[in-house]
Amino acid sequence: MSATIYIRPSGENGKKLTLKDVLPEELLYGISDAYGRLEEGQEEDYTILFDPENIGRGFQIRFDGTTTEIHLNYPNTRHDIELCYMMVEQICRLQKADSFEYEGETVTLDRVEQIIQRDIDASCYTLQLYADKIRSGESKSIIIFGVIHPFDLGEKEIEIFGSDIDQFGEWINEKQQMDVYYGVPHFYEKNDGSTFGAFALRADVASVMPVTPKIPFSMRNQFEVSDWYVMLGHSDGRKSGGLNVVDYSALAGYLTNGEYYDANHVILNLSDSDVDGLLANCKTDLR
Repeated sequence: MSATIYIRPSGENGKKLTLKDVLPEELLYGISDAYGRLEEGQEEDYTILFDPENIGRGFQIRFDGTTTEIHLNYPNTRHDIELCYMMVEQICRLQKADSFEYEGETVTLDRVEQIIQRDIDASCYTLQLYADKIRSGESKSIIIFGVIHPFDLGEKEIEIFGSDIDQFGEWINEKQQMDVYYGVPHFYEKNDGSTFGAFALRADVASVMPVTPKIPFSMRNQFEVSDWYVMLGHSDGRKSGGLNVVDYSALAGYLTNGEYYDANHVILNLSDSDVDGLLANCKTDLR
C-alpha cells in the first residue's frame, strides 16, 4: 500500500528538474538492489530519498519531463512522511504550483497538514492490519522494505510497536543504524542442473543471517532451490585450499544462540576458531 503524488508546473514555463535541483543537504539517496539492500549514491528511474540521522522507509522520487512523481509506502514513519511533504512543498515552489495531485485528488498547499495526517493514519492502520494477521496466525511474519534492507516482522516486533507509528519509527531506525552486514544468498547451478543458494560469512564481521534461508522476494517464482550453503572466510582472508563451504544446517547451533534481529534473522559474529571448527567437521564439496 502506498500514496502516489504528482507535481506539475502551473503554466507552460515549468522546469525539467533533476535530483540535484531538489535534494536538501541533510538527505541522502540511493536505489535498492535485487535483495532490497541500499546502493547509496546511485540513481535510477525511481530513486530513494532518506535521512541518515533517522532512517525509516524513505520515499521514492521520479522525474518525467516537468512532472515529478513521488511514492510513499505504508506503513511509513512520521519523520519520513513529514520529509516527503517538505519535498512536495519545495518542488511546488520551484514549479510555481499551488497544488499537487494526491491519489488522483487535487490538493492545494494549504491542505498539506491534512494529507500528512492522512498518511500517518494510513500507516497506523497498515501496522494494525499486520498485527492482526500475525496475532491471528494468518501470517507467521510479514516482509517490509526499509531503506537499508528488508525486515521480517513477527510476534516480537508487533509486541514492540503494534500500530504505534512512533514506536515503529524508533525500532526501524535503531536497526538500520547498526553496523552489521546483511547476508544475502547468491545462486548457482550444480552439475545435475539443480539450483543452490550460498551465503558468505566472514569471521569477526557482525552479520545478519536468516534462521530459515529463503529466496528473496524479487526472485520468487523464478526457480526452486535444492540446497543452502555458507561460504566461510577467516578474518585475515587466508585460504585453506578450495572453497570453504559448509551446509547451512551446520550453523544451527550458532543460529539458535545468535542475537535476535527480527522474526527470521539473528546476528552472528563467528571467530576464526569457530570457522576452523566448522570447516574441520562440516566442510562439503559443491558438485
